[in-house]
Amino acid sequence: MKLHFSNVNFSSCSGPNTFAHRLANELAKRGYEIVSQNEDYNVFLCFIEPASMPKKSSKFIHRLDGIWFKPEQYETHNRNIKWAYENSDHVVWQSNFDKNMTLKYWGAPKKGTVVYNGIGKNNLNFIHPDIEKIKNTYDKIFVCSASWHRQKRLKENIEFYKKNRSNNDVLLVLGKYPDYIENSNNIHYLGHLSHELCLQIYSISNWFLHLAWLDHCPNVVVEALSQGCPVICTDSGGTKEIVKNNGIVLKEENEYKFELTDYDSPYTFNTYKINLPEVIVNCDYLDIKYTADKYEELFKWD
Repeated sequence: MKLHFSNVNFSSCSGPNTFAHRLANELAKRGYEIVSQNEDYNVFLCFIEPASMPKKSSKFIHRLDGIWFKPEQYETHNRNIKWAYENSDHVVWQSNFDKNMTLKYWGAPKKGTVVYNGIGKNNLNFIHPDIEKIKNTYDKIFVCSASWHRQKRLKENIEFYKKNRSNNDVLLVLGKYPDYIENSNNIHYLGHLSHELCLQIYSISNWFLHLAWLDHCPNVVVEALSQGCPVICTDSGGTKEIVKNNGIVLKEENEYKFELTDYDSPYTFNTYKINLPEVIVNCDYLDIKYTADKYEELFKWD
């Protein structure tokens, strides 16, 4: 069977493209051929919105990445996404949060399924010496990662760390464009790192902080869990669905009711000190093999 991944850049390290690369690799191992838009294909798998028109003879699957819900962006930014949603044969949502959002505004598609993003089981055979040094220097390691903007709540992540740290703990901030800087010997901004280095850091970390507001299905959380690092998140958005019992879910003070809003002006979230239990991570449901199984089922349905 031949597949075309539309609107995917396999060389990009963004969340949707990273997941697409992992999914394509797993499907290729199973004998699927990944082809360009100019070749014949059986399945047109569109990520977010199509970069070309699907061939009429192909099955059209729309992998939704959420919808734009700033009031001023709702009509313009969603136009092509909504077209794909309404014209595809099957919609794949990243989370039930995404499903409930689109059902409210666009109604039910012909067919739709929630499939969480996945990642291959990666038993690391090598840890960079600098990362080993961090592991051997501190008692407890907290980490957070994003391409930072206000929705990701870096400030709240740092405030939570400060209220829950001990004297010899450290917070590692990964990712580009940090929008909140605090000078401290125990907070280190490491910038943009390769996925391999990020995975190594997650593997030595005790807690991954992700207090983002209304996130859909963040790949950084999937990656942290894959390395046995428990996650602290809030109950907004879809993150709690992929964390399940593998961490701590903190309750938001205000309930989001799917209204159009500026997601870069998140609700106030006041951090506080909590008891940090021992958590053993079991996230087989995020194995890319399981995820690929679900996509395969969609390819074969009439």
